[in-house]
Amino acid sequence: MQDDYQVLEAAIKTAGKRAQAIRQSGLSVTTKSRQDFVSQADIAVEAELKKVIRALFPDDGFLGEESGLVQASKPEVCGVWVIDPIDGTTNYVQGMDYWCVSVAYIKHNEIQMGFVYAPDREEFFTAKKGQGSYLNGVRLTIHDPQKGQVLLGLGRSNRRPVQAYCDLILMLDKQGIEYRRFGAGALMLAHVASGLVHGYFESHLNSWDALAGLLLIEEAGGQVTDFLKNDGLLNGNLVWAASPQLWEELRPLLGA
Repeated sequence: MQDDYQVLEAAIKTAGKRAQAIRQSGLSVTTKSRQDFVSQADIAVEAELKKVIRALFPDDGFLGEESGLVQASKPEVCGVWVIDPIDGTTNYVQGMDYWCVSVAYIKHNEIQMGFVYAPDREEFFTAKKGQGSYLNGVRLTIHDPQKGQVLLGLGRSNRRPVQAYCDLILMLDKQGIEYRRFGAGALMLAHVASGLVHGYFESHLNSWDALAGLLLIEEAGGQVTDFLKNDGLLNGNLVWAASPQLWEELRPLLGA
């Protein structure tokens, strides 16, 4: 399994570099919905990772943002690999560096492994359940921010009313809490684990955007909502993840 893990890590890095090369050579972009883009890089990266995963773990299932769900051959004993080939596609298309490849492994309704790779930033996050969270091989530990220095990451889902997001901004302003919205949920969750932001909230996130980052946060000592409840794997869910004290303090205000 360790050898397979190393092969998978290498494949994720290769896929991210391929996305960079495709962007450099010129992109073909279509629109799934308003401000929801898909490029040939999304499709190519997902296909490449799917091929590697099928070779390494032929009995496992697969859930990709672009290709959907393929059930495991033996669901009672096998897991599911969940992939977002490019999270933050709008950023990627615009030439910004805030995008990533996200891969998670789910088994027995628990997140077992998570990988988030941001090629433009040269950041490779990894986590295994019970074995810690790492950025470029350095172990991560989450610390609570000092009072008055809280910085949250936010996401806005077009599957929820925009008014709810506006109300959230007003609430944070009233509490004197700073926030940033960078448009890539998986990478923002990874940056909670590394301490770049102290928490992340989004009223609805799909599983391919959430699962790897949530494990990174848990393994770094943070707190997260139970994303997989109510069939979150397929339906998505609310996400609130943060350093422990901050998570408890803001959870009632966020309705999490």
